[in-house]
Amino acid sequence: MTVGEETDQREWRLRERWSKTSDLLRGLDSEALLLTAPSDVRWLTGYSGSNGAALALVGKPPLLATDGRYADQAAEECPNVSIVVTRDLIDQLLMRLREYSVSSLVVDPSSMTLAEFRAIAAHPAVFGIGVREEPAPVASLRQSKDPHELECLRRACQISCDALELLLPEIVVGVSELALARRLEWQMGELGADDRSFETIVATGPNGGQPHHQPGLRELAPGDLVTVDFGALVEGYHADCTHTFIVDAEPEEWQKEIYQVVRLAAEEGRSAAQPGVATKEVDAAARSVITEAGFGGNFVHGLGHGVGLDIHEAPMLGAATAGTLGDAVPVTVEPGIYLPGQGGVRIEDTCLVRDEGLEIMTDFPRDLIRVG
Repeated sequence: MTVGEETDQREWRLRERWSKTSDLLRGLDSEALLLTAPSDVRWLTGYSGSNGAALALVGKPPLLATDGRYADQAAEECPNVSIVVTRDLIDQLLMRLREYSVSSLVVDPSSMTLAEFRAIAAHPAVFGIGVREEPAPVASLRQSKDPHELECLRRACQISCDALELLLPEIVVGVSELALARRLEWQMGELGADDRSFETIVATGPNGGQPHHQPGLRELAPGDLVTVDFGALVEGYHADCTHTFIVDAEPEEWQKEIYQVVRLAAEEGRSAAQPGVATKEVDAAARSVITEAGFGGNFVHGLGHGVGLDIHEAPMLGAATAGTLGDAVPVTVEPGIYLPGQGGVRIEDTCLVRDEGLEIMTDFPRDLIRVG
């Protein structure tokens, strides 16, 4: 594909998003939407800088505000977006509301502090303009991914799996959690990742009883279960996967038991993840396996979450979550059992929900692999 063709496709993707956002605003009986969450701004405008805000307008390209440090970057990434270069991002976007005859503005209170929201409501530029609170207004639009987004996710997932495969010979007795985490992150970079999706988790032995243990200096010992939770970042899109291994020993009975229960729960969760299925039903399909095995109290988090420009985004898969899955929606399926002071197991895949059937994007062997 030529540079010109890539540019045309990128412009087409953004225009599709502007059209969907316009339809959303019409449904809310509003003419404008203020976005301040970095991932929302990037989704709408293509701008990837760390300081930006956007104003979506019905039937028009959005406005992007950023400061002088990112002016050239914004101009390069957003050639068809009006760019306001200022240090007072929100103030300058609000000052342009009357220029576009806006009579109703939607604001996302979930992406700002209470003080910021109150400042917007009291801003002179919004006097006489209706301000409507709408939490995460574009979350539903971002759930189903377009072909380019899916390409980025597949690349991120493939890099993650390849990096883990290369790490296996290095998961040996005597190496520390922190050393393994840093080595895995380096390996992902060597394979083409832009960055890690999040801080890598390596939890060995009793530390595996903590779902989000921070890697430390504990060294692997024979008979440890070691859980590795990680992912690669490609063009802003996040992979997420977790695998648990046994270190230089045959697993004990309790280790085999919880591993097989988690593996079966993951299978049931993936089988349930289909378009039209309620998110809480997907969670229930996996959770019931763990509960019936007697470990319900040791599965202490939701089954999964959406991934994309955020590592955790809609839809959420949990016991009390609302909504249903749709086509082209990537989600994680990540059941776990955590025994405090003893150890734990988690198996996680990034999966793509499709009308034609589930695609496992992080397709790594799910046997209890012996390492070290």
